[in-house]
Amino acid sequence: MRRFSIAVAALFLSAQPAFANASATTGDDAASLHAIDFETYAPRAMAVRIAPDAAPKIDGVLDDAAWSRAQPIDKFFQVEPAEGAAPSQETRAFILYDEKNLYIAIHAFDTDPENIRRSQLQRDPALQDDDAVRILIDPFGSFRDSYFFGVNPNGARNDALVENNSKFSDEWNTIWRAKARVVEDGWVAEIAIPFQSISFDQSLEEWNLQIIRTVRRNNEEIRWSNIDQNRNRIDITNPGKLAGVSDVESGAGLEVQTFITGAGSYDWETDQTDFSFDPSGNVFYKLTPSLTGSLTLNTDFSDTSLDARQVNTGRFSLFFPETRDFFLQDASVFEFGGRIFNNGPVNGLPFFSRNIGIVDGQPVDIVAGAKLSGKAGPANIGVISARTGASDALGVDGQFLSSARLSVPVFSESKAGVVFTNGDPRGEVNSTVAGVDFQYKKSNAFGGGTLTADAAYIRSFTGGEGDHLIASDVSYRSQKWNSTLRLRDVGENYAPRLGFSNRTGIRRYNLQGWRTYRPENSFIRRAETGAFSTLITDRDNGERLDHFYGAWANAQNNAGDSIRANIEHAFVNVRAPFSIAGALPVEAGEYRWNRYNLRLAATNARKLGARAGVRWGGIYGGDFFGADTGVSLRPSRYFELGANYNYSKFSLPAGKLGIHIASIDSTIAFSPDMTIKTEVQYDNISEAFTFFSRFSWEPIPEREIFLSFGHTAIIERESFPEDFTSQGTSLALRLGHTFRM
Repeated sequence: MRRFSIAVAALFLSAQPAFANASATTGDDAASLHAIDFETYAPRAMAVRIAPDAAPKIDGVLDDAAWSRAQPIDKFFQVEPAEGAAPSQETRAFILYDEKNLYIAIHAFDTDPENIRRSQLQRDPALQDDDAVRILIDPFGSFRDSYFFGVNPNGARNDALVENNSKFSDEWNTIWRAKARVVEDGWVAEIAIPFQSISFDQSLEEWNLQIIRTVRRNNEEIRWSNIDQNRNRIDITNPGKLAGVSDVESGAGLEVQTFITGAGSYDWETDQTDFSFDPSGNVFYKLTPSLTGSLTLNTDFSDTSLDARQVNTGRFSLFFPETRDFFLQDASVFEFGGRIFNNGPVNGLPFFSRNIGIVDGQPVDIVAGAKLSGKAGPANIGVISARTGASDALGVDGQFLSSARLSVPVFSESKAGVVFTNGDPRGEVNSTVAGVDFQYKKSNAFGGGTLTADAAYIRSFTGGEGDHLIASDVSYRSQKWNSTLRLRDVGENYAPRLGFSNRTGIRRYNLQGWRTYRPENSFIRRAETGAFSTLITDRDNGERLDHFYGAWANAQNNAGDSIRANIEHAFVNVRAPFSIAGALPVEAGEYRWNRYNLRLAATNARKLGARAGVRWGGIYGGDFFGADTGVSLRPSRYFELGANYNYSKFSLPAGKLGIHIASIDSTIAFSPDMTIKTEVQYDNISEAFTFFSRFSWEPIPEREIFLSFGHTAIIERESFPEDFTSQGTSLALRLGHTFRM
């Protein structure tokens, strides 16, 4: 660990300015740049209509006659490292459309094509580690939510939903095509997005659009619009405009996904073998081009990846994010509370789709589910209702579970809405939740920063008892001064059974502020220093329960390597005894300690990326030490290996406990449409070993072949490797096809 930390620190400190080869800006160019007011700058592009028989072939070669008709987009600006400066490399974009598809081409010129970074080939790659182009489309004029499409020079595709300009849900997948290739003067990407794959407002004359390119060896970010280092790249607040898209077709608006799954499992303890053959399907119908009705039958989740392994070392339950495709489709319309839940504690979330089909961490069948999502006029609408099956093992009957969300835009960048839920996954009580929220945003406030103020009021009615949650988040972001104030009041009996809440009867106050530095002509790209304070009190008598305060500093060099250090003082009032990881008891009482944290990371943009962190100090009247490491190896675009290890040691008056969590992930990519992904996980508390491997192949975007193999076992930590006790083995083959009409 010590040698690794010294090596990474030396690499960080010795890094030379990575932007030394940036092209110089001429006097005329500089004068032109200074004449632009980027606070109000909104470029405009025209999409040119073509006949369907003139559509370009998506092959990464711009030799189709149709592209000569497109109006070139060639005015791009740096955002990193120098806001508003001329890019080091030229970029040209072209946009066409016919009645069924939107076509986008990017010619990313490069004077050094040999050093174009293209380390990944699989679907949904980590685009930040490669050269890449990103397209964000907001076809509703929301200035908050958008569709994301990204491609690297290998043609590896990444698609996602962006919610509230902050939440990036790349678990979402849709049908689209992309090809890319490196050419003698750079690289070229061609993209075709069917209008059936996105929802849109036909009445809009202009869509919001953003085009972004990254040159990874310089860690350079180039944008078409939103030329502001204060806004992250997925922020669509200040977009460009795409005009000309009109009279397009979504077909009959009907999409049918059919699946046939054959599965077998073997129980090593009972020596029983089970086989099943199950059809399943999803039906999507566009009631309007912007409003979609969905139906799922006998829903199949065999392709869902493993949850990241977590061990609970605290007093409150853990949160696991949603990863299932059906619930991620149009997930942005169900977003509630803005930064309150996206960037703050999840505690109090009124609706959490993971509670549909999962009870006590175990899956239950979803017999059928219906969903309505999209827009009706200016309003965002999300309604979902599902019927779950009974489970004798869990002791639950089938349930009807429902949620509805409605929001409308107000002012220029804000929105207000309501949420309702009904149902209890366990069927123990009648449970209903209702809430309202307001999400305010003001750009160019107080000297060019961005001010957000999100507020929510939620009330639950569960088992005849009602209680509330009141929360707010007020934040200011600028290139220098930044701050956040969060307040939360959670009633003792607040119980959103279809949501997520792990601590009630409290008031929580959080304040943090920090200063951002961007030194000129330095190997340091960005640095921060800041302080924070979090106070939690009993809402009945105001008694202090927890209090955390401290400070941090971090820095990133031009290559993307980073270092972070922080110190925290804690006061914790443990009212009821509990056990760390269910194994080490902690008595009730008041505890105080100091904690220190140091983290180093070498960017994954190299063939070998690594990170390491160490944490030490006191805890619950004793001592704590923690360390975590991770490596990412990409020897070629066809193979990737990641390994992570986390160690925590508690030395308390009641005893000692060491917690080990390890995982290995590998990807073999034969092409962007054919991969084998394998996950291996183990922790010494549950002693559970899990192996899960998935082969997926899309011969064409509408067709899928999926094969999975899984194995679970118990490895007793005191006698490994002798006691490797297999529990279950599973094998599943799923064939799927999507029909669009």
